[in-house]
Amino acid sequence: METRYAFELSGEHPTIPRSEACALLEICSSGYAIVSEAERCLVVEAGDLDRSRLGFRMAMTHRVVEILAEAEPSPEGLAEAAKSLDLPAKTYKVRAKRLGEAPLGSDEVERMVGSALWKRGYRADLKSPEIEIRALVTEEGAFLGREVARADRAGFRARRPHLKPFFHPGTMLPKLSRALVNLAMVREEERLLDPFSGTAGFLVEAGLLGIRGLGLDVQEGIVLGSRSNLEGLDCALMVGDAARLPLRDRSIEGAVADAPYGRSALIQAGSRDELLAGSLAELRRVLIPKGRMIYVDDRPVGESIQDAGFEVLETHAERVHRSLTRQIFVCR
Repeated sequence: METRYAFELSGEHPTIPRSEACALLEICSSGYAIVSEAERCLVVEAGDLDRSRLGFRMAMTHRVVEILAEAEPSPEGLAEAAKSLDLPAKTYKVRAKRLGEAPLGSDEVERMVGSALWKRGYRADLKSPEIEIRALVTEEGAFLGREVARADRAGFRARRPHLKPFFHPGTMLPKLSRALVNLAMVREEERLLDPFSGTAGFLVEAGLLGIRGLGLDVQEGIVLGSRSNLEGLDCALMVGDAARLPLRDRSIEGAVADAPYGRSALIQAGSRDELLAGSLAELRRVLIPKGRMIYVDDRPVGESIQDAGFEVLETHAERVHRSLTRQIFVCR
């Protein structure tokens, strides 16, 4: 049986949160359909959703609410929605989130829904409620229900690159790393390859999800240092060349590759174009049929990716600073 859910998406990126949510729905449910979309809110119908697995994996979705009632974003609409809620006779608290240009603020929504529940005979308890009602309000609609999944935002903060045992400037933040691992749609116990592993940020996030990670880097010192970041995780690192992978054909379920930018690429590979072509050919060889690859570069290399035999499913741009914008290609 399908249930309706509202995903409260992060505002940290304009396109990746929605794509990550859809990838996770593919992984964590028996099937889904998008019902509606608004700024920072995705409403879907999904069957057999593994809620704990979803919450454990997600990075750029703040929370997921199982929708029990929905209405127009107006005082009258909220009152009607609150009247229709089928709740047990327990104490409650209402928490609301205004998304985008919604016409009602969070405090207003909490008061309106709380008042309607109080009039129905429910008793509020703001400190230790037995039930917490979540309300997500957008410009197009209001959604009331129960929170069923929440991202571990504190965990991402604790894993910021400079707090890890081994650090190198320019490392991608763990929340984005986790989102890209999810976009690769690799499941638990499957293998994820990072052919430019650096300080192993992708592998850390993959390992925490129960994915078997494998990373390569051409610099022995980087590999030795990065092993300390992977302690306790089912991940392996080796010194190696992304254009000559020591792996069997069709042996890897997914890959995330953040190609090196600048002088290191020129020194190690002769030219960046040479490195691009060689790494793409090898990734095409070692990935299973229909396996996903996330390729990150600071150049628009989509045509080269297609020439290497991949289908580009999505592209995203992530501005790092004035002189660097990452181009993110989701490929199959």
